[in-house]
Amino acid sequence: MLIRCMALIVLTAILGACAPSRDGELLWQFQIKKSHMQWGVVDEGRLYLCADDVYCLDIATGRLLWEFKTFGTHASAPVADDGRLYFQCGGLYALDAATGRVLWEFWTNDWATVAPAVGAGRVYAPAGDRLYCLDAADGKRLWSLRTGSLETTPIVNGERLVIRVGCTVQCLDAADGKVLWQLEPGQADGHLVAGGDCVYSSDSQGFVQSHAAATGALQWRFNSSALGLPRIAILSNGDVLVSAGASLNCLRPGNSVPLWTFTSGNDADLGVPRILGHHIYVRDAQGQMYCLSLDDGTYVDRILLPTGGRVLTDGTEAIFLPGGKERTVICRPGCQYKRADQTS
Repeated sequence: MLIRCMALIVLTAILGACAPSRDGELLWQFQIKKSHMQWGVVDEGRLYLCADDVYCLDIATGRLLWEFKTFGTHASAPVADDGRLYFQCGGLYALDAATGRVLWEFWTNDWATVAPAVGAGRVYAPAGDRLYCLDAADGKRLWSLRTGSLETTPIVNGERLVIRVGCTVQCLDAADGKVLWQLEPGQADGHLVAGGDCVYSSDSQGFVQSHAAATGALQWRFNSSALGLPRIAILSNGDVLVSAGASLNCLRPGNSVPLWTFTSGNDADLGVPRILGHHIYVRDAQGQMYCLSLDDGTYVDRILLPTGGRVLTDGTEAIFLPGGKERTVICRPGCQYKRADQTS
């Protein structure tokens, strides 16, 4: 039996200016009806939150604009594109992003919870052992491909689609699903991102590789000298951020020597770096959020966050979603985030 309990989410802004007096400012709080893990996306001044049911909130005030009740649990992360909101919760839903009205649905015989990808007027949705390509406007099925179970969201890179099947990476023609190239198991079993003419991957040996998006050919490798899987982010100028262990490196494509390196000074692994204005934010496993200069990686500030949860960005501000069950996080001035049951 599904146990429904009330969870309180407090969303906070981490302002790009990095001034200590402004960091940790409480903006508003919003109460959800279920306590499963929350996923969210910010678009056009709205926060779309999937916590089994789907909520649309005004990002400035936290006011509920609309709510959509699903029929299942464990909804995927939402994707906002061209006035529509897409997510999977058993089937694939397309909602009007402004009103929450259902535009269309797509169902298979398999329960689907992996987030879809959207690009060039198409939606790519994993379900069971197949990948489905649908027309974004009306949900019409364009093609499907038996891929094996996909546990991660496909990556749209222009007219190409990059997917991971187990430990194998494949690049597909986005128009018809034809396999263009693939990387053998072990070459890219870690983080995977794509941008421009490159596909970047990491492996369990601590290496980061750059592959030509058109052919999959290896272009260069970077040895992070870290245990575990490096995390990758692509900057707007084409440079690449690699967090590995307690270090964050900035690489220029074609040159495996870092432009700069930031080291946190503790043993906690750093997560995926996020960009806010002229700053980089990266959080470690102990909840420390570091703010660095986008220009040269210079340390600017540090913010204490609870462990767990997620950080969303829209390029100008960051929203922290506590996540988890019955977790209440209170943000107070002075860069300190504290649980509600703790004293000041």
